[in-house]
Amino acid sequence: MAKRVNNEPIRALAEKMYVEEGMTAKAIADSLDVTQQTIGRWKQGIQGNKDWDTLRTEFLSAPNNVKKVLMGELTKLSQGHDSTLDIKAIKDCVMLIDTLTDSVSAQLVMTVFREFDSWMANQDPEAAVQFLEWHKMFLLYKAQQEV
Repeated sequence: MAKRVNNEPIRALAEKMYVEEGMTAKAIADSLDVTQQTIGRWKQGIQGNKDWDTLRTEFLSAPNNVKKVLMGELTKLSQGHDSTLDIKAIKDCVMLIDTLTDSVSAQLVMTVFREFDSWMANQDPEAAVQFLEWHKMFLLYKAQQEV
């Protein structure tokens, strides 16, 4: 009779390779020396866990990963390559998300403060200088809230 082996460490590594690194089931099977059939079983999720395709979708839609994808796209564009993403659709989604949140971004606050500071400098330069310090402190606070 064959002895049962604890494959959990290998399964966890395979899940990470699929979800976070975007590897295919075949590539994972080859690199971990397991069958594609085993990877296929694991991909379906075990004991009530989510399947790997759902986990991959959730992973890719996390804000920090969206930023990574967008930064990669900006790098390609800056090197003269064509866009591989539908930037307009992404922009529309970001605008929609912004309308659903109760707070405004630090970027928007900075834009408004900059306009206000220019206006205030023309009205009362001494008061404008006092506001600058408060604006800087609030922007630092706002930026820390977004991290």
